[in-house]
Amino acid sequence: MKNPNIFFVIGCLMVVVAICFVAFVLNHPEMSFPWPNSITYAIYVLFLIVTVFMFIKSRKQ
Repeated sequence: MKNPNIFFVIGCLMVVVAICFVAFVLNHPEMSFPWPNSITYAIYVLFLIVTVFMFIKSRKQ
């Protein structure tokens, strides 16, 4: 039995967390972060970059 690639597992978990976050946000529009939108967008982009990096890293191994 082959060991699952840890980068692929982390990437999949990050996608699941993102889907759960979007589902939560769509059901609670009254909630917001206490900082400006530019910081929020930077966090989203960073999360996306790390997720894509995990999948790319899993394919190269």
